[in-house]
Amino acid sequence: MTIKTVRSTAVVLALVLGMPSAFGQLVPDATNYRRWIEFITPSEEERSFERIGWRHQFWPAVEEARRLGRPILLWTMNGHPLGCT
Repeated sequence: MTIKTVRSTAVVLALVLGMPSAFGQLVPDATNYRRWIEFITPSEEERSFERIGWRHQFWPAVEEARRLGRPILLWTMNGHPLGCT
């Protein structure tokens, strides 16, 4: 789950549950739209995982990891990435 997804989920929960907000109004509107966008947009630090040279094929990644002496993170899943199954 990405930071943006976590933040978006938090915003939705705040709206649904009526939790206090740093934005004053809980409902995005013309007066607080920019602040909501800034809040849910991930920072450069939060997007740092995008700079990793991910490999899309297993065996070439294994060969590269062996050559460089690095570990492999193998991410597998079954179903839709957003849970829409």
